[in-house]
Amino acid sequence: MAVNPILYHYPMSPYSEKVRLAMGLNNQAWTSVVVPAQPPRRSLDDLVGGYRRIPVLQIGAQFYCDSQLAFEALSGTHSDVGALDADDEALRRWAEEEIFFAVIAAAPPLKVLKYLLGQLGLVGIARFVRDRSRMMRDATVTVKASAVAAAGIAEYVFHVDRLLSARPYLSGSHPGYLDLCCYHPLWMALAVDRGGAADWPLRVQEWITHMGELSHGAAASASRRSIAEAITSDQVEISGEVSMPHHYGETVAVAPLDYARDETIGELIMLNDERIVIRRRFDTEHPIYLHFPRRGFEIRGR
Repeated sequence: MAVNPILYHYPMSPYSEKVRLAMGLNNQAWTSVVVPAQPPRRSLDDLVGGYRRIPVLQIGAQFYCDSQLAFEALSGTHSDVGALDADDEALRRWAEEEIFFAVIAAAPPLKVLKYLLGQLGLVGIARFVRDRSRMMRDATVTVKASAVAAAGIAEYVFHVDRLLSARPYLSGSHPGYLDLCCYHPLWMALAVDRGGAADWPLRVQEWITHMGELSHGAAASASRRSIAEAITSDQVEISGEVSMPHHYGETVAVAPLDYARDETIGELIMLNDERIVIRRRFDTEHPIYLHFPRRGFEIRGR
């Protein structure tokens, strides 16, 4: 890569942990912008508009607003995302679309409060809770009762244990993309309640230990100047096909379908079965490109 990736993240974000570990797997030097756990995020808001999910990965003028797209961008032709078969893809979705929320629902409230207090402080907790309540107000996600969520996590852990009986990592002999996807919800669960793994199978506990020992790679702090220089050094015009009923250059709003449904607006320059790309402007002059997955996002004309 001509420039080091810039990751916008915060420490307790599980999807950020997924991408931080991807940096380590790729032996990638990167630069870090630590943002607040909730908007406003001054270093990021003027770049991505209303989009609020974290992390966001910047490589030059390209902004990847999804952890899978970020992994593909980091790994390039070496990415194993496309190697997931139907069973592995089903497991990934189970981990990231169901277990992620089950972990939140099943967590003991007092331990959640203690964890958030250590991460955010008393004032920060109040802001975080207010923000998350607003974020989930129009969500389409069904949050399960605590006991039901805990049973779902136990079933998931048992399934992971069965897979690990045949190989040291879910991806094979070495950790890969599937491991990152399946690990980060459990990383979040154990960050809140370390004792929660006491009853999990030994193989799963050992796998979690090995995943936790992986490196984040070499990170340095990014400055506003380095962010701007990365953008201005990458001024290759991006274009692609746009599927009907939309057209190239149309002003559109893009937003997630499930939660954190804040929209961001830009010029549509690519739309296919896999990806949405819109163009925005940095400091009114230089184009930047926001990449979203097609699945799980909606696009509307403005």
